[in-house]
Amino acid sequence: MNTFIKNTLLLTTLTAATSAAHAAPTYSCCAQTDEHAHARADAYAPISVMNDHTHEEGGWMLSYRFMQMEMDGMRHGTDRVSNADAFAADGIGYNVTPENMTMNMQMLGAMYAPTDALTIMLMANYLDIEMDHRINPLAGMLIGANGGSDKITTNTNGLGDIKLSALYKFYEKDNTRAHVALGLSLPTGSIDEKDKLPNMMTKSRVNSVLPAPMQLGSGTYDLLPSITWLEQFDTWSYGAQASGIIRLEDENDQDYRLGHVFELTSWASSNFTEWLSFSTGLSYKNTGKLKGDQKDVSQGPMMGRNTVTTAYEDNTGCERLDGLFGINLLGTSGALKGHNLSIDIRLPLWQDLNGYQLETDWVLAIGWRKAF
Repeated sequence: MNTFIKNTLLLTTLTAATSAAHAAPTYSCCAQTDEHAHARADAYAPISVMNDHTHEEGGWMLSYRFMQMEMDGMRHGTDRVSNADAFAADGIGYNVTPENMTMNMQMLGAMYAPTDALTIMLMANYLDIEMDHRINPLAGMLIGANGGSDKITTNTNGLGDIKLSALYKFYEKDNTRAHVALGLSLPTGSIDEKDKLPNMMTKSRVNSVLPAPMQLGSGTYDLLPSITWLEQFDTWSYGAQASGIIRLEDENDQDYRLGHVFELTSWASSNFTEWLSFSTGLSYKNTGKLKGDQKDVSQGPMMGRNTVTTAYEDNTGCERLDGLFGINLLGTSGALKGHNLSIDIRLPLWQDLNGYQLETDWVLAIGWRKAF
């Protein structure tokens, strides 16, 4: 199944490229400057795609993005499972399982091009994460320590990892451009966030270190490579990007590292009017397993069972295929000229999760960009 999904994505991208090449004599634009290419509603990739474009020498851009990811319900592999299934998993089971999670992320970005070929980007983000959990009915002492309730909600918020990238445009001819990017993610996000959790020893809620999915950063220096291709025609465009996250350290201060990430995204955009375009696409993402122990995160066994599913590396890592749907709005006159407002949503078409994890329902991105 995994091979089929990957081949399908690659075939989709190659087919789009071949079709565009055949259509070029009829639909292709004349040679255009980077400034002209940005002055179209379909100038950019869907707003959730990072490092998607470069600028001419002296050009710069400011951007703001708001992204929300909603996760509700659990899966084991490709199958939906209930909390009760996780409570009884593998003959041992868990005392606590997540029910849903909402992650909100706000991102501020700045880009500057010291030369026609080179663009530098800086991005900072702020996260707010909330996760609801359910306690195993058999864990009576744990419920007692939680004031008699079988529900727990944990929340973290704060600055995430800061990212610095260099984008190099290595190909530009007529209506086609391509560039590579190499970035570095700095471990500025906290990985020792705490919240009050029920404790059987004290029979009350005690501030405790939360598992990795509730932390604000990776805790490691991470490499961010990507390569992007874009081709524009009179009324439409298409693009593709391969990107990744490579963890450069074996472990962070909490004795673990997050998994490596690979993502392949392709999209096509159509200009409905001078100021409005619609886009659609596919994204395949492969996230590796967490490696190592999560220091100070309780893993048990407790009362003969494991603690919370998110504390164990076997319940990390996944593959996911998303459909993308987006809108780009471009100001063409007056005070709004050059301002770009974009919205896109990612809807999972298929997901395969390691162990017991929350499934992704949707990822919404809303953003503003202005090139100068």
